[in-house]
Amino acid sequence: MAVIPRRMGKFDIATLDDCLKDYLFLNPQILNSRRHYVIIDILNFLCKELNLSSYCDILKTDVKSLLMALQKYVNLCIEKGQARKTIMYKLFLIRSFLSFYDIEVPSRKIKIPRNIGRSRIDRIPSLAELQKLISGSRSARMRLLLMTLALTGMRLGEALSLRREWIDFERNVITLPPEATKMGRGREIPIPTELKSEMKRYFEEHFQYQRGYIFSARGNPDKKLPKTRFYELYHHLLKRLGLNMKTPDGSAYQLHVHVFRKWYKTQLESAGVNKILIDLWMGHNSGIDKTYYLPTADIVKKEFEKADSILRIFGGHVQYPAELEQRIKALEDAIRVYETLLTKVAEKAPGLVRRIIE
Repeated sequence: MAVIPRRMGKFDIATLDDCLKDYLFLNPQILNSRRHYVIIDILNFLCKELNLSSYCDILKTDVKSLLMALQKYVNLCIEKGQARKTIMYKLFLIRSFLSFYDIEVPSRKIKIPRNIGRSRIDRIPSLAELQKLISGSRSARMRLLLMTLALTGMRLGEALSLRREWIDFERNVITLPPEATKMGRGREIPIPTELKSEMKRYFEEHFQYQRGYIFSARGNPDKKLPKTRFYELYHHLLKRLGLNMKTPDGSAYQLHVHVFRKWYKTQLESAGVNKILIDLWMGHNSGIDKTYYLPTADIVKKEFEKADSILRIFGGHVQYPAELEQRIKALEDAIRVYETLLTKVAEKAPGLVRRIIE
């Protein structure tokens, strides 16, 4: 069985079996979002379980054997405490690969218990943990993204889709169009004073574009940061700062991304903000009460003043220690230089870059 490295750069694609290379060539979005790692993990498992020497041999296996092997993979994921949604997504990816070669594996034949992950106990982060996470990040983009999640209550997908033209500092709101929201309903979210200050600083120093994704990939405002890449960076940050504690059932990090949204709602409710207005800001499911609740500008202003007084992580304008500020700036400058250098080398001598990565 060929050994496939778990972490592969874009120049290692030639090491893959032909069947997977052909699939990724015609499905570049899988490669661009780094989801091919999941497919490779599953294919490696199937090769080992079915005693095959290559991924292409999997395509010659009968469906019954594939179903049995995939069920074992699912059982292993369950033992590791992975969420049902995660397991279903992994199955979706591998079924997409198999369907590409006209191999249909009925998902209903694979058993996934419905109560996976329901025993997880969440807690909201403390103020000290939020401060440590944000100030401890070496990336200005990550610092602003974490602050945006905590101070607006946006879902991760909504935050990653945030564009510069949706931010109105005059009206002090972020306008999310329907296509950027989970529920397909557009909404306006007020910008707390502390977040507004940090956003302005970020736009002055790191993001001079008038349009495009704020949390972009490799400085390209037309391409947003993939979720998979965010999770890699975030989990690495948790480990580096010693904040990678797991939930009691071991299924997730205690400070998983969704707890920032819960922290936001908890803060607003503790300040006495109207609960229906909180749900509107957070984009919760629309009910009859929310349909008929149409607050005036004065009501929104009054409720936002309550929210703004408590939505503080650093107590106002974010101040980092002078020494840390200098280190962060030096690191950001170095990263920009090395990224530029690597891009130039990759254009002129891709073989050299491949050998360096290997």
